[in-house]
Amino acid sequence: MKRKAGFTLIELLVVIAVIALLMSVLLPALGRAREQGRQTVCTAHCNSLAMCFRLYGEDWDGHLPPAPNNGLWDNAHEQPVILTEYDLGDNLAYWGIAYKPYAKSKEIFHCPSQKRVDDWPEWGWGYVYQVFFEYCGYGLNGYVANKKIDHDFKRPHELILFQDHIEQKLEVRSDSFTISRDANINLTQWRNGGTLGDFPDAVDECFRHGGKSVTAWLDGHVGQIRKTTGEDVPRRWYTGLDTNEEW
Repeated sequence: MKRKAGFTLIELLVVIAVIALLMSVLLPALGRAREQGRQTVCTAHCNSLAMCFRLYGEDWDGHLPPAPNNGLWDNAHEQPVILTEYDLGDNLAYWGIAYKPYAKSKEIFHCPSQKRVDDWPEWGWGYVYQVFFEYCGYGLNGYVANKKIDHDFKRPHELILFQDHIEQKLEVRSDSFTISRDANINLTQWRNGGTLGDFPDAVDECFRHGGKSVTAWLDGHVGQIRKTTGEDVPRRWYTGLDTNEEW
């Protein structure tokens, strides 16, 4: 009788080894492709949101509104019987509330690569509250708030409007990408996990797209800033000023 043909143990091991090798090559490429897709979506969101700023400015004679410093759209975190949407006068509100009427969807305030944004653990909240901060993936340059943009800023193509960030509102001194005058590195508020040590990947969250931050500028264009410790980021990108008198 003829023996039935089959794979030997060695042949099976070779096939398994080839499959494992192919997986080790393909998986990183697939991961990069997925991230590239997320970055593309994020860029589209930022383009749409930059247009919302432009439309708001046209309706208000170039004036941008004041910006609260938190990241909530409503009081859902209180588990209320009746949900109440916040406005800009609420201390817990997100600055994006001002631009929501110009947006097709609140989705444009969400970066698909965000893992965690500031959830105010110093207030006793923390990571379990992340669900309430889902739509605040971009940090507003706080220096543009409550300004008449065509009057106060002469080079809009060099002024950051908002960008990928763990923080909802950026103070130039402590959580922007430039270096403050009393420091030797940027993002001092977020180094070593933040002031409470509760955000181990805080700096990486600012450059969440493979070491890049998608950034919208005041003139409406959207670009990227590579991960930096701040030496190559001029303060004028946040203040619009050529000097360091105000920042």
